[in-house]
Amino acid sequence: MKNKQLYTFISHIEYPAVDRFDPLTGEVISIIKKYEGYYSYRWPDGSTCIPIEMFLVYLSDTKTIKISDGGTVGVYARNLTHLVRYCYTKGVQFWDLQTSHIDELISNLSSELNEYNERVRNNNTVLTIISNVITFLKWIQTEYFPTQNIIGVDSACKRHQIKLATGIKNYGKGTGRAYEYFPSKLPTSITQAKKPTSNQIIKLLWDTLNKSKFSLNINKRLMKYFSIAEQKDHIAYMYHRRRFQLSMLEATGLRPQELISIPAKSNLIHLTNGKIEIPTLKRRERHSRIIPIDKATAIKVELFAEIHRKKLIKRLIKHGFVSHESEVDDVLFLNPETGKKVKPDAAYQEFKRLSDKAGISQKNCQSMFRHRFCTNMVKLHLLSFMNKNPIKSKFNFSDSDYRTILTKVATFTGHKDPESLRYYIDLAWEELDVFSYAYDVSNLQDKLKSISRLVSDIQGDLHGSNSLSKLQMKVMLDSVLNEIENIADLSK
Repeated sequence: MKNKQLYTFISHIEYPAVDRFDPLTGEVISIIKKYEGYYSYRWPDGSTCIPIEMFLVYLSDTKTIKISDGGTVGVYARNLTHLVRYCYTKGVQFWDLQTSHIDELISNLSSELNEYNERVRNNNTVLTIISNVITFLKWIQTEYFPTQNIIGVDSACKRHQIKLATGIKNYGKGTGRAYEYFPSKLPTSITQAKKPTSNQIIKLLWDTLNKSKFSLNINKRLMKYFSIAEQKDHIAYMYHRRRFQLSMLEATGLRPQELISIPAKSNLIHLTNGKIEIPTLKRRERHSRIIPIDKATAIKVELFAEIHRKKLIKRLIKHGFVSHESEVDDVLFLNPETGKKVKPDAAYQEFKRLSDKAGISQKNCQSMFRHRFCTNMVKLHLLSFMNKNPIKSKFNFSDSDYRTILTKVATFTGHKDPESLRYYIDLAWEELDVFSYAYDVSNLQDKLKSISRLVSDIQGDLHGSNSLSKLQMKVMLDSVLNEIENIADLSK
């Protein structure tokens, strides 16, 4: 089933609501409620889907709703699209759904394939969608059909249209919580979990990005306003914004939607100290983390902010796209036409275009960079831990040892619960087993010495000759760069 967007997000709304009723005077006390946003929801034919709209308003009182990515309420809005389309196609109302309908919905969600003949959704994704459907149907039963047994666990005196089962979610140490779920048989051959992106894919993306530097264009509307020099500057901004995106994904392991919220002003100080501040999502309260990055990346980000971003703002003000600098959002990743924060989908499309241009046919997305970063971080901390504790090996690490490592890694990745990083331990050990020789200190030192000597050799050749042509210099430079790249590849 195609998850066609059936909703529109309307930001910053206010509307009256009942605060309380005074039984003595009969007065209804009203207040003005403010929300970051509201979802206007439609059926596929364009008519208003009132039950879903009301449910999302209800959720907004207890769950996060954000302009940038919709928050938790946005997740429900997206996932319930499947139910809305299903009910529309079948001509059935939400309150008339039966167990057989949910079984069919699950089958549809599980069987949809992409262009590579792979499942679009794995079992966990399907279960999340059905969990959101259950929450919605329970709400509509409680609020509007309290006498109709729409959904629930059957008992001796009560039968439900949609039959749920009960389970216990264990938290360890004898604690647990009862919950209700829809019993279903999902396919055993599920889509594999996302793996860390490979170093070969990362290199291919960088190579493609650098080759595209001189083939970028700006839209015709901007060309009417910008001079030739300004057009070149605008293209330079777009190129360096893409470099910034790729650099942040590789160097920080941030969530894709954190990229578009990285602040500009506060980071001018952090970058000079080799650090960067990144807002942490998936938290109800505002939260950010300041993490170290390598000096070369910090310098490039600083140049992007101080040169290309500032030039962009001046252009937009000069030609009336922005009235004043105060209208520009305080983020590094700016929309090149409005000076506002970029929508999550725009950043996604930017990455997808680069992947398509690189000719990458296998699954490749921004979150796989985060998996790569997390795996590398766990790997490096395992090595450091074993270096400080020589008797430790893969076979005698304790849970306490792993918790210590994962807690440190979580400070970089923004995971609230370090235990959610457990998945990366096996990946890290697997890579260490395969490439253990690449981490031999003497091998690494030898490679660094070779790079140093190679640079010294080329410097000598350049100083010793006054008659090198441009072609000769290009051949020499290409040869040296290729040799440095080969030496620096630790897997060789």
